Amino acid sequence: MEQRIIHACGHEQAHHLTGFESQQERKAKWLKTTTCRDCFVAEKRAEEVAAATSSSAAVSHLVLPPLTGTDRQISWASTIRIKRLAALTNPNNDADCCACLQVTDAKWWIDYRDLTDADLVAAATKASGIQNVTAVTASITDMPRTA
Repeated sequence: MEQRIIHACGHEQAHHLTGFESQQERKAKWLKTTTCRDCFVAEKRAEEVAAATSSSAAVSHLVLPPLTGTDRQISWASTIRIKRLAALTNPNNDADCCACLQVTDAKWWIDYRDLTDADLVAAATKASGIQNVTAVTASITDMPRTA
């Protein structure tokens, strides 16, 4: 049954309530104490913007190399990287960030976004080590050979 509920934010919204009449009444009573969907989404977006601003400020002293990947990967990975680096940043010691700063593959940041801080640093150290070895190997193989 559809009911129009006036939420705590003052907005009216239609809700489809199912179940027994007592369940519908209980749900309607609860919905009146919550914000409407539009206000809820706006509140969450504002929280995300505030968190992103805070994270950006925390890593503003770091030089972030550009990420590589598709536009969508880069956009998503940039958000992840800034958030994770902000969590790792220590004003006295940015050593943990150094390995992470070496990783410029957007896909890597997306794939490893759920790791703990310690595991992320370990994975970044391993990845940056492999990237450095690959870069050194590539530069050696590109050198002209003298016999």
